[in-house]
Amino acid sequence: MSDIVTLLTDFGLKDAYVAQVKARIISEHPDVRIVDITHDIPPFAVISGAWLVYTTFSWFPKGSVHLAVVDPGVGTDRAIIGLKKDGHIFVGPDNGIFSFLFPAEEAREIIWRPEGPISPTFHARDIFAPAVSRILSGVSLESMGPPMKSPFLLDVSRSMIVHIDRFGNVVTNIDASYLKKGCMIEVGDRSVSLVVNTFSDIPEGDIALVKGSSGTVEIVSNQRHAADILGAKLGLPLRLICP
Repeated sequence: MSDIVTLLTDFGLKDAYVAQVKARIISEHPDVRIVDITHDIPPFAVISGAWLVYTTFSWFPKGSVHLAVVDPGVGTDRAIIGLKKDGHIFVGPDNGIFSFLFPAEEAREIIWRPEGPISPTFHARDIFAPAVSRILSGVSLESMGPPMKSPFLLDVSRSMIVHIDRFGNVVTNIDASYLKKGCMIEVGDRSVSLVVNTFSDIPEGDIALVKGSSGTVEIVSNQRHAADILGAKLGLPLRLICP
């Protein structure tokens, strides 16, 4: 087991939520290294969190534990999921946050609960973080709950916008290997057909298609906010048309 835990949430950093989650883990494992993937996921944007977990986890050593919490259903009867994928362990709400990781080697419903009070509005601190601590102590996922037969999965097979980064780049889940000169992407009632290698190739005020750093097509601009120009929204369906 690695001594690395990654943390991804939509909590932001204005409040103490992130610190309290970390405190629950560090109090039992003071030598653990907690790496923040991001806490700036747009509130409730499960698809964005799912994409960033998927495109980030493999950069970490095998044995790392990844806690992802974008949880608009906190306090409801939604399940808690733990899964294994490519030597990594993931913990989070069963709401699609791990959709891009399936098929996984193992998926379990975590029914174990820690002793003490559990806030119905803060499962990240009171259930997820203690579950991660148990995993760091060597407790198996198998001992924390039964196999999850039907995890909740988003339909990530369809072409869509999965993330908008802080520069306004529109990240899609369309494999960049399909992109070539002459291709275009339809975004709502607009289309983007200029294909470039990098941002500086784009004429001022235009938007274009590039092969993004995560291996998928991105819709970008040169020092402008492509998402605002397009009116792009997370989850918006797309269509790639190539000659």
